[in-house]
Amino acid sequence: MKPDDAHIPAKRYRLREVQTYEVVRDDFDGIETEAMNIGTDFAFATACIPVAITLTVTLKTVTITDQTLKDAFLLLAFTCYILGSYFAVRAWRHRGHLKSFMQKIRDNQVAPLGEKDGELESSELQKLPSEEAGGGK
Repeated sequence: MKPDDAHIPAKRYRLREVQTYEVVRDDFDGIETEAMNIGTDFAFATACIPVAITLTVTLKTVTITDQTLKDAFLLLAFTCYILGSYFAVRAWRHRGHLKSFMQKIRDNQVAPLGEKDGELESSELQKLPSEEAGGGK
């Protein structure tokens, strides 16, 4: 069989078991918000702090005669230190929130029916006696 441009041959390997979770929309939106906040804070921190260090090293090693230019470098370095520290602290303080949020979602899941490693399939669930048929009170 000759492969064409529309179809790419692929080998598929099946997994033995896949755990899935049902998530309500609010939790799904919460995952997005948590992940975005932590990632954004970390990205700004890792961008601002190296810029601040570079500007400080530049001010220490290069002679700048124009006071206006030197003041601009100082102001930018100071601003980068402040912003970098702020975002680093925010990222540090939120570092465990996503993990605990995900654990809360896992804890809300209902376990499958049946014994561990012997969960009942949907066809077996239909064969169980109902409460109305005398299985319950």
